[in-house]
Amino acid sequence: MEENFKIKEIDQQSIYQQQTQQPKKRRGLISLFNRKNLPKTITAIIIILLLIAVGAIIRGRLSFSRANIDLNIGAPQDIASGKEIFLTIKYQNNNRVNLNDVYLVLDFPSGIFSIEGKELHREQRSLKTINRKSGGQEEFNVRIVGEKGEAKTITATLDYQPKNINSRFENTAANRLEINSVLISIKIDGPDNAMAGQEVSYLVEYENKTNKDISDLKIEAEYNKDFKVKDINPQPIKDTNNVWQLDNLKAGEKRSINLVGNLEGQEGEDKVLKVTVSKLENEAYLQYSRSEYHSKIAQSPLLLNIGLEEINNEECNLNPGQVLNYKIEFKNNTDVALRELILKVYLEDSVFDFRKINLMGAGFFDSRENIATWAGGEIPALNLLEPNQSGSVNFSVELKRPMPMTGYNDKNFQAIISAEIGTLTVPAKFAVPELKIAKEFSCKINSELSIETKVYYNEPASGIFNTGPLPPKVDSLTTYTIHWQIKNGSNDLENVKINAVLPQGISWSNYYVNRVLNSQVYYNERTKEVGWEIQKVPAGIGYILPVYEIIFQIGITPSINQVGSTPTLINRSYVEGKDIFTNTILTDSAGEIDTSIPDDPQAAYIKSRVVE
Repeated sequence: MEENFKIKEIDQQSIYQQQTQQPKKRRGLISLFNRKNLPKTITAIIIILLLIAVGAIIRGRLSFSRANIDLNIGAPQDIASGKEIFLTIKYQNNNRVNLNDVYLVLDFPSGIFSIEGKELHREQRSLKTINRKSGGQEEFNVRIVGEKGEAKTITATLDYQPKNINSRFENTAANRLEINSVLISIKIDGPDNAMAGQEVSYLVEYENKTNKDISDLKIEAEYNKDFKVKDINPQPIKDTNNVWQLDNLKAGEKRSINLVGNLEGQEGEDKVLKVTVSKLENEAYLQYSRSEYHSKIAQSPLLLNIGLEEINNEECNLNPGQVLNYKIEFKNNTDVALRELILKVYLEDSVFDFRKINLMGAGFFDSRENIATWAGGEIPALNLLEPNQSGSVNFSVELKRPMPMTGYNDKNFQAIISAEIGTLTVPAKFAVPELKIAKEFSCKINSELSIETKVYYNEPASGIFNTGPLPPKVDSLTTYTIHWQIKNGSNDLENVKINAVLPQGISWSNYYVNRVLNSQVYYNERTKEVGWEIQKVPAGIGYILPVYEIIFQIGITPSINQVGSTPTLINRSYVEGKDIFTNTILTDSAGEIDTSIPDDPQAAYIKSRVVE
C-alpha cells in the first residue's frame, strides 16, 4: 500500500495555463448583456415589447366595437311643407372605452331649410367626447319644403376615434321623411314635350289648403335660361318678370298665373320650370311650398338660327352707332316639303335707328310695329322648302348713338331681335294647325367713355386765378388751368383712370380742384405724369347727370429759343375704365393742347406766341 502512494510535484506553470484557458462563467442578469449574449437579449426584448403592444391593441379592440354604438334620427309623424319641425339625433356608446374627437354630421337633400330661411346641405357639430357606457342627443330645428307625398331622406353620421386606437370610425343612420300635408299647394301644367323654338304656355295654380287666411306671400318662378317670356298674366311686380306679391290669400282660395314664351334647346334636353311660395316672417321670406315641371325638347321640323356677321356671337358686345349685319338662317328638318312659309323679325325699338335699316332689296319693314317680314314672293325657299333644304335672309341696321337715356334707370341696354318662321300649310303627319318656330338673339351694348381736355388762362370757375404775362414772356412764369371732363354713357364703370404727361419746361403748381367723391389726384415729379383715379363712374354722367371734372394748374417759363412758338402745355390725355355690364375695358383719348388755348375766347390767338 505504501508502494502505491506517491507524492507528485505540482507544476505551477501548468496550473496557471489551465486557469487562463478556462474563463470564469458569469452568473445572473449581467451575463445577458455580455458581448456574446447581447444580440439574443435585444431580440428577446423586442419580441416581448411587440407582444405587449399587440396584446394592448387586442385588448383595446376587444373593448370596442362599432356594433356597440347606437345612432338614430327621430322626427314627427305629421310633416307639413314649410312648417317648423324638430329632428332629434340620439346616440349611445355601449363600449368599455371612451370615444374621442367626436363629430355629428347631418346631410340634407334639397328642400331642407333653416328657421332663418337658408337652404341646408350639411350641418356639423362637435360632441368632443362620449364617455363609455353613456350617450346623449342633439336637436336640429328645420323646415321641410316640397309637394305632398314627396319624401326626403336625411342621413346622420357619427365620426369618432376610440380611446387607445389610432384609427377613426363612423356610424351612420338615415330616416326617410314624407311630406303629408301642405299649407299652400302648387300645381304646374304645361307641355311634356316641345319643339325647340316653339311657343309654349304654363299654368301655375296655387291654393291655400288651410282654414285660415295667409298674408304676406311671395310667388317666384325660376325659368330655364332657354325660356324666353312673351306674355304673363297677371303681371309680376315692377322691374321683374318672375315675382308676384300677395297681401292675403284667403282660406281655401285658389289663384293662377299664365306664362307664355318660346322654349329653346337641343333635342332631348330637359327644361325645368320651378315655382316657390314664401311667407314673410321676421322681415325675411321663408319658403312654404315649391314645385317644378319638366318639358323635354323634341325634334323640331324647322331649324332657325340668328347670327351677326364679323362678330363673336358667343361674347356679343356691341358699341353705340355700330352697323349690325344680321343673317337669319332656316332649314327644313323633315322628310316632307314645307310650303308658303313666312319669316318675321321683331326688333326692340329703343336701341335701333330704323331710319338706317336695310333689307337688301327683299322683304318689308313695318315701322309701326318694328317688324321685318319676308315671304315666298321674294325668297323662293320660303315658297317651297324641300326636305333638308336651307335658306337665309340678310339685313342691316344701325344702333343709336348715344343710347336713349331719360332717367337713372335707363342703362344696361341690349340689342334684342326675335325671329319667327311658320306655315299654315302643315303636312298631315304633324297633326297641328300651324307650324311656328321662334328664336331670340341678344347682344349687350357697351357704354361710351370719353374725355375732353380744355385749357384756360381766363379761368371760368370762380375762385381760381391765373397769373403772369400773356402772351407768355421769356423767363417769366405764366400759369394756366387744365380741365379734364369725363362723360359716360349707358352703363356703370369702375376703376376709371385718366393720365397725361406734362412736357419738359411745364411745371406742376400743386393746385387742383376735385369735387368727385371716391377719387384721387397724383403727380409724379420724375415722370411728370398727372393722374386721376375714380373708383366708379355711374351711367349717364355728362348726359343726364353733370360731367365729372377736375381742374389743375400748371405753369410755363419760356426759354429764349421758344420765341415766336406756341409751346405744348399738356400732351395727349388718356382714359380707361371697365364696363361693369359688359365686362369690357373702354378707352378714349384727347389731343395735346398748346398756348393757343382754343377754349379760352378771351385769350386771342395773337397772345399765344412767346415774346421776349
